[in-house]
Amino acid sequence: MQGVAILIVGAIISGFGYADMEYYITEIPLEIDLALYYIGSLISFIGFVYLIYGIIAKGPLPPPKTVYVPTPTPAYAPVATPQSQAQVPRCPTCGQPLEFIQQYNRWYCRTCQKYV
Repeated sequence: MQGVAILIVGAIISGFGYADMEYYITEIPLEIDLALYYIGSLISFIGFVYLIYGIIAKGPLPPPKTVYVPTPTPAYAPVATPQSQAQVPRCPTCGQPLEFIQQYNRWYCRTCQKYV
């Protein structure tokens, strides 16, 4: 919108200079009327360029870019063993997990070093 304002101000200055040259509205010398005419025309041109630039620069914006952020995955997946799936009983004395000894078909506590 600033381009429109500059364009209008330039047109007013240029129009005043032109009108004074043609119809002798004021007693300003002809050189000043010519200067007003050319300066107003230049200001109008700058306002026009600024207006066009503003229209082009504020045109439709491209859609925003979607950024994909991958979620981290673990380097390894823990493998479930049959022992970790079943509840391992604990030692009634120290509370540590017991180990099943196949040979004797009994539970053994390594901390207390005894069969339960």
